[in-house]
Amino acid sequence: MHVISNVIDAMSNPRKRLRKTANKGLSTPILALILVVAGVALTIVAMSMAGGFLFGWGTAAKVTVERLDILVDPVTGNGFITVDVRNSGGSVLTGCAVEVQDGGGNLLSSPAGPTDLNPGQAGSYTENAVAGFQSGNIYIAIVTCNGPGGAQVVDKKSAVAHI
Repeated sequence: MHVISNVIDAMSNPRKRLRKTANKGLSTPILALILVVAGVALTIVAMSMAGGFLFGWGTAAKVTVERLDILVDPVTGNGFITVDVRNSGGSVLTGCAVEVQDGGGNLLSSPAGPTDLNPGQAGSYTENAVAGFQSGNIYIAIVTCNGPGGAQVVDKKSAVAHI
């Protein structure tokens, strides 16, 4: 009898029926607390990942060869070399030097340029009328610098000599 009276009450009073179903879910404060905790956890994970990418690499010593250009005089075979280098790390680099080698690893040139590079600073190393270059051959520029604590940083870039 009790079940039948509840059904009749629910059918005759729709507000009572809505109240009963609305109380079956999570309360609003509990739901808000769960969302806040989840948001804080995701923020902490994202910041730790970004901190590792940005701050870890930002202080490391790193050098980058941005451009190697070798222009060859077709008559004399002399090469006109330009190597653009950038300190892409977050610390001062000292004792920077560039070597240009052929495909067999033979040293052909040591262009002159700045020896010290501050973070973000770029420098150009040039040398004119260097004998022994041929158009169409591949050459490699190797830049070597000293970072903090005597750490040596190196980068290489290859290019085809052209007329």
